[in-house]
Amino acid sequence: MAVEYKHNEYFRRRFTVTEEDSSLRYELDTFTNVEDAKTKMGFHNTYLTSNSPTVTYALADSDKTLKVTFEFASGDDQDAWKTAVTNMSDSSTAWYNGDIEWFKIEWLNADGSVANAHDFDPWPDE
Repeated sequence: MAVEYKHNEYFRRRFTVTEEDSSLRYELDTFTNVEDAKTKMGFHNTYLTSNSPTVTYALADSDKTLKVTFEFASGDDQDAWKTAVTNMSDSSTAWYNGDIEWFKIEWLNADGSVANAHDFDPWPDE
């Protein structure tokens, strides 16, 4: 695979807690390991296999974040993957669990440094 077609995506899972006064607040889930995080994320198979990326996983932020790294053989493969994922995101089918927060993406240079990063809107309690 070519390092110049690589990016990182960051995900968290939030759940609702009902307070004694019936108000709601959100808490971040803490994952026990990568497999626990992957199960809770419930990624659609197309998200992980479209255009054959190499996919690696790591926990971050005290095990509250799943970092997913995608690496593609070519720019065309990465662009086709992005189109497939955008179509799923637009139709709300990129992952099966509705409590997933996709909050950051980093596009990487060939040397692995971050070329461009985008943080998505935080949840209301942040």
